Amino acid sequence: MAFDIVEEAEKAIEKLRKPSRKDPSKMVINVTTSQIRKFLTAVNSLKNKIDVYKINHLNEDVLSDDLVMEVKFLRVNILYQAKREKAVEDFIRKANIEEHINKIGNSIANFNKFYKYVEALVAFHKYYGGRD
Repeated sequence: MAFDIVEEAEKAIEKLRKPSRKDPSKMVINVTTSQIRKFLTAVNSLKNKIDVYKINHLNEDVLSDDLVMEVKFLRVNILYQAKREKAVEDFIRKANIEEHINKIGNSIANFNKFYKYVEALVAFHKYYGGRD
């Protein structure tokens, strides 16, 4: 069975849902939209650079060494954010962000799958009532 980006993203966000302390009948997600968007901004920035690279290298399906280094830096970025906020650390662990970044390697196709996965995480976070 192939990797289902949408299903995995939804399951990851569902794992983050917990009963509210104020009202246990309500489910909440502790990671905020702004915390996720910080990471999404870094991913979007890299996506733009890869799109420009792809325009200039039409037949290329591997990233340049500089872009591979930027992919690796995404991991550093998210790990830094994780140590600053417990909710972000929980999000990274349950969404397997680090594992997904490591799978990118130098593949443009793998980066695009990762990009869609991050977009799906943000969408499901919003859908399931993630805090702003």
